[in-house]
Order: sequence, then C-alpha cells, then structure tokens
Amino acid sequence: MLAELDANSRISGAVNGWWLWGPCAADWPASTDDRYTGPWDAETEVPILLIGTRHDPNTGYQNAVGSEKLLGNAVLLTHDGYGHLSFNDESACIEAARTAYLVDLNVPEPGTVCEADKKPFFYD
Repeated sequence: MLAELDANSRISGAVNGWWLWGPCAADWPASTDDRYTGPWDAETEVPILLIGTRHDPNTGYQNAVGSEKLLGNAVLLTHDGYGHLSFNDESACIEAARTAYLVDLNVPEPGTVCEADKKPFFYD
C-alpha cells in the first residue's frame, strides 16, 4: 500500500501511509461485514460532486481526475487554487457550486473550473 500511495503523491504519499494508516489500523478493535466494497462504478441516482484542487500538495489533482473516471456518475469541479482542501483557498465560485449541490443536488457542467479569489501568499 505504501508504494501505491507514494506513486500517487511524491510529496506525502508514503508519509501519509505511515502516519495515518499504520498507528490506527494496527490495533483497530472494530470490524464489520457491513461495509461497501464496490462496485465503484455504480450509477447513482444523484451525481456525485467531486472538488479537486489543482495545486494541492497532499491530495494530488490526478487522484480527483481518476476518481471521476472510476465513479459511475460523478462530476469533477476543478478548483484552480492552492493548498490542501478547497475551502482553505477561498473561491466564491466553489462555494456557490458546493451550496447548489448540498441544497438542491445540482452539479456544475462537466469541465467547470473555478479560480481562487486571491493569489497564494497575498494576505489582507
């Protein structure tokens, strides 16, 4: 698993495996047979909204592109911004799309790109 994580994120792939998975998975006391194991390309009634940030050092944009292809009914909204997680790099466009999805289950047109409201490292 570490090699796969490292292949997907040169910056933090293996580190995330050691840091996040190792300690919690080693002695996890719970188990279940009632978990979703796929298929991952099943058609959902409502499209899945994915938001991928182009310049996220932790969760690479290529993973969002791959997830959109893997899922049966998903739309990738691209945040042309920086940092980890889209809400950490403000974008009124992203927030409007996120709200439209959560309130009305509307997804943006495939291929939609939202710009960040500010350049990185420029603070008020």
